Amino acid sequence: MKKIIILGLAVVGMLLWQACSNYTYYSIGGKNANLSKYHFFAWLPPVDTTTNAGYNDLADQSIRDEATAQLQKKGLVLNSRRPDLLVRYAIMFKDRVRYYDDPQYTYVGGGFYPRVSRWGNIYYRYAGPYPVYVGSEIERVPYKQGTVMIDLIDRNTRHVVWRGYAVGEMDSQKQSLRDLPEVVDGIINKLPLSAMQ
Repeated sequence: MKKIIILGLAVVGMLLWQACSNYTYYSIGGKNANLSKYHFFAWLPPVDTTTNAGYNDLADQSIRDEATAQLQKKGLVLNSRRPDLLVRYAIMFKDRVRYYDDPQYTYVGGGFYPRVSRWGNIYYRYAGPYPVYVGSEIERVPYKQGTVMIDLIDRNTRHVVWRGYAVGEMDSQKQSLRDLPEVVDGIINKLPLSAMQ
């Protein structure tokens, strides 16, 4: 009974942790590819995105360290001399805009509210003020969207056999750099390889 309670608490904790994440995780491929035939991997240089000024050095080390650790947990071994898989990543930023529709009301004195029923119109009298919709105020809020993408490439065919990526809103550069290990972990968790026991 105690084990069931602990397992239940662990599941609830994981669900709450995922619900709090600012990123959404996706993966493409891997179902048709036999990923279990790969054993060794090596890193390729990251995809060059010139808009990543300030992120390159700090992000590169963070992404490589976390992805290497997670891939090794999945049973792959880092071996730059004879890899089966080549791993590369890309970081992209886009300026986005979120719109909020804020309805505006004015409050006026009592009046008659029509209500339609089966037997015709029935009118009620209200003495207190009631809201009257007068339009909407549209608020435009710009934000920056970040995407981290990790590709696994077959060394012989040069085809991407699996791609995982995370998309999320970036609060600040400092916070985004702090979130990188968690984001990379979430991406690699989508890789359809069983973790080593």
